[in-house]
Formats: sequence, structure tokens, C-alpha cells
Amino acid sequence: MASRDRLTVFVLFHNLGGSNPLARECLASLAHSVDDRIRFELIDDGSTDDTPQLLAEAARRLPGASVHTHASARGASAARNGALTRVETTWFTFLDGDDWVRRGYYPALLDEAERTGVPWLRVDHIATTGKERLVTRIPSGARGRVIAPREEILPGHRTTPVDFAHSWGGLYHRCLADEQIWWFPPQLRTAEDRPGIWNLHLSVDAYAISEVCGLHYRRGIPTSLTMVRDERQLDIIESMRLMGEVVARHDDTERFAPKVVRTWAGLLAFHYLNRHRLSPALRRRFMVDADALLATAPQELLAEVLTVMPESRRQSVQSLRRQAAALRATGMRPTPTPPSVAWGSTTGLENVDQVRIDG
Repeated sequence: MASRDRLTVFVLFHNLGGSNPLARECLASLAHSVDDRIRFELIDDGSTDDTPQLLAEAARRLPGASVHTHASARGASAARNGALTRVETTWFTFLDGDDWVRRGYYPALLDEAERTGVPWLRVDHIATTGKERLVTRIPSGARGRVIAPREEILPGHRTTPVDFAHSWGGLYHRCLADEQIWWFPPQLRTAEDRPGIWNLHLSVDAYAISEVCGLHYRRGIPTSLTMVRDERQLDIIESMRLMGEVVARHDDTERFAPKVVRTWAGLLAFHYLNRHRLSPALRRRFMVDADALLATAPQELLAEVLTVMPESRRQSVQSLRRQAAALRATGMRPTPTPPSVAWGSTTGLENVDQVRIDG
């Protein structure tokens, strides 16, 4: 008899065992999405605690579940890329092992994806910090209808769907894995979703925003990669460079280059304002590497972007560049020097009002 499986949920865990309740809460929530059309692949990414035992026990009790184990930690990008090679169902998605979903979440998403028929179904989420819950909506003007995602990249004066870069924030058709449209740069340890989200927006013919909202995304967890204070935070710079490369490879580079540069400036300003999280050595490296990235942007375009940024963000970028120049004068160099992105002409800028990028 042919399998009825239609959706695979790849759930990534790393050192979430012991007394930590997060993985257990995640696994308990999956029990409320059991459906004979759905598989759960529980991925242990080289955990050194009792996470493997926790997942093995969960797989015995959770219908449709299996365990995939890495002998050593590969990181989120490599783990997800490996999952992409194992997609056998029509649809797939991701979930982090420290997040959780509401009752019936995945069956409801699958029903909507099958009904809508688009290759990419995006979802809102619930940002969870302690006991605080905040529904976070994708800022789309196309709710309730199908649209080409590239038509929602602009305008540049506000946050748009392309700025919501979460691998777990949607259901994906298998063709996006087979055709290598959805991928994760293996060298990135943080901000690994951004280049791929841009590629999806530029490559996928149609998407829709789901009516279902039920994924709880935990924020403020000390062990989360978004909270680490070591050199992994600097991967945001390489992520932004790769984002620019993605745009340069597609049609309409000139149309979207201003949005890319606005995103660079906004995110670098955010990280500059939070530089106190880094050691002095990493702060210096961040400023020199960030400035090297900004130097690859068309400088006239960057100047236009800075003139319309909120004052605190504009001053942050300007301070970053001044301090980077002072560091270079002492002999410090970026590591490595970023190659230039082939932007093409960037004349005829439009919709340049304000840059607001959520950090």
C-alpha cells in the first residue's frame, strides 16, 4: 500500500536534555499534531548530554516519529541541508527543539497548503518571552490571495516579508528542495536563514500567507544562538554579503539593490548599538568587517539610505565607519576582505523614506 505521508517536520535538537524542560515541551506539543499524513524526524545534532535518549524514548511513543543522529555537532545550517536531502514527502518544514506548536498546528497547515496549492505557504508566529506572548504577523498586503513573493520585497521604507527570515516560518513543497531553491550556507552559524529566504522570494512563482498561527518562538533563551556573545554573532556580516550575492545573481538586481543596502545598514546599526555584548577584540573585528561590507555597496546609494534613516541608526553607522577607519589606521584589516557584489546601476531610487529593520 502506498504511503499517505504528505508532510515531514524536521525538528532539530542540540544539548536540550537533563533538567531543561524545553525539548520535552516541544515533543509534547508534537503529540497534539499527530496525523497519519505527517512524519516527525527528530534530529540530534551531536548532543553530549542525554538528548539522544530523550529523543529515542519520544520516538517510541510519538506516532510517525523517527530519530536521525549526527555523531558530532554540525550546526543548524548543515543539519538542515542534510534534512533537505532526505525529503520524501510532498511537503516539509522545520522546527527548533526549544520551540513548540499549538494543538493541531501541523494538520491545519497541511490542509491549507493542499487547498491553496502554492509551493510556499508562509506563517505568522507567536514570539514568546517568559510568560509574555506576542503575535507577530508577516507584513503582507496579500493576505487571502496568492502572489509572487518578489512583489512583496519592496517598498524599502518599511519592513517587508523578506525581512522575516525563519526556516520554521512556512511549509515548503518538495520541489524547493529538489531544485535546491531552499538551502542554508554551511559556513553560517547564525543568521543562516537570510540568504535562502531572499532566494525563495526571488525564485518561487507564488506563495500565500497562512490563516493558521500557532508556532511559539522562544526569545531570550541564554543558550540560543541569537543570544551568544562570541564570534558566531559576527556571521551576520557574511550572511548579509551572501544575501547581496543572491540578489546579484537574479534578474532585477537594480530594483532590489536599494532594499539590500537598507537592510545592511539597518542590521549593522542594530548590532553596533548592541556591541557591548561582545568582547573588546570582537567589537573591533565587528566594526572593521562591517565597514568592509558597507564599502562594497554603491556609495552613492549608501549615502542616500543614510540620509533617510532614523537619526540613532544613521549615527550608529557613521560612528561604526569612523571607528573602523581608526582601526585600519593601526594596521587592522577585515577577515577576510569581502568580494564586491555586482550591483549594476542603482540610479532611479524610489520609495526611500525610512529604514526600519527589526533586529
